[in-house]
Amino acid sequence: MWIIFALSASVLWGLSYVLFEQIYRKISVVTSLAIVCFIMMVVMLIASCFTGVLKPDLATLGSSRKLMWLFAGGTATAIFADLFIALSITNKSATLAGLVEISYPIFIALFAYLLYKEHQINLGTLAGGLLIFTGVALVYYFNK
Repeated sequence: MWIIFALSASVLWGLSYVLFEQIYRKISVVTSLAIVCFIMMVVMLIASCFTGVLKPDLATLGSSRKLMWLFAGGTATAIFADLFIALSITNKSATLAGLVEISYPIFIALFAYLLYKEHQINLGTLAGGLLIFTGVALVYYFNK
C-alpha cells in the first residue's frame, strides 16, 4: 500500500507545482503559502479531532521536550523547504524546480545517517544518487 501512497503523492505534487506556478504569477509566494497553510491547518485540525488523535497527540508532544524540539525543527525545515521550492518555481519553472528538487532522497539518507546513525545507503542507493546528481547537473547546465 505504501507504494500507492508514494506514487499518489508524486502525482499530486506534480500537479501542485504546475498549478502553483500559475498562481505565483498572480499573487505572491508568501500570501499563497499563508493561505494554503491556514486551510491545511483547519482541515487537519478537523481531521485530528474527528479521528480522536488530537488530545493524545498533544499530550504526547507536551510530555517530551525532545519530541517538542524535533517537532519545532521539522516545522521550521518544512516552512523553509516550501518557501524555497516556491521561490525556485517563480524564478525558473515548475518543471526545472521539480527536476532539481528530486535530489532530496539523497539528503534523506545523509541526514538519517548523520542524525540517527541509520545506514540506508547501499550500492543501489549510491548508484541512484549519483544518477540523480548527474541529472541535476545536466538540467542546470542546459537551462542556465
